Amino acid sequence: MTTGETIILIVLVVAAAIALGWIYRRDRRRLKARRGVLFSQCLDLLEAPQLRQEDLDYPVLTGRYGGHGVHIDAIIDHIAVRKVPSLWLRVSLMAPLPGMPTLDILMRAHNVEFFSPSNDLPHRVDLPPGWPKDATIHSDDPARLPASRILTPHMTFFDKPQAKEMLLTAKGVRLVFQASQADRLHYQVLRQADFENPVLAPDVLQDLLDRLIAIHRDVATALASNIPESKASESQS
Repeated sequence: MTTGETIILIVLVVAAAIALGWIYRRDRRRLKARRGVLFSQCLDLLEAPQLRQEDLDYPVLTGRYGGHGVHIDAIIDHIAVRKVPSLWLRVSLMAPLPGMPTLDILMRAHNVEFFSPSNDLPHRVDLPPGWPKDATIHSDDPARLPASRILTPHMTFFDKPQAKEMLLTAKGVRLVFQASQADRLHYQVLRQADFENPVLAPDVLQDLLDRLIAIHRDVATALASNIPESKASESQS
């Protein structure tokens, strides 16, 4: 190879590297922008909404709703084998429930739900009457749980196939809902999660927030009455 050919080759390699770097940065900007609009139509639902986005993550939306603080984020789940990735929406009501043990209600559990504390809770709870049959229930202290009838009316949340989890703790209540599912063909070919509907509809978020408010209200009232599940069962027997 002559000196001239070597120079040309070096120039081509450098040009290709520059082009690839430009394409990489462009695609990252596009991906960040696409993910950044997830909550763009929902800001008016909250008081004092604040939106922040780190790198390529989906944004986090915080604010107040119904007099309580809320924290809303979205996470990509591509761990489950032979399943198309899901975009899970986590909507948390930051409203204390003094005396409430942790209660996790998880639908269609596959033991790969990294976003759920279900597997870390030591006690499996029997399925109460009227609760969805595909639910897996765990708690850290079942004896102190409020009577199951308090939450039974709220099991309608799980009537929707996108509903995944209901979590209650002393710090508040959280619902997990499937915001979107990746395009199957795109994922099978490129192994990348591409979600077709990047913008969350405000009516979907408002329904989840209203459910959280109702769950918190009923559970707080039950806890104030100091009637745990164990005592409620004894009074009915």
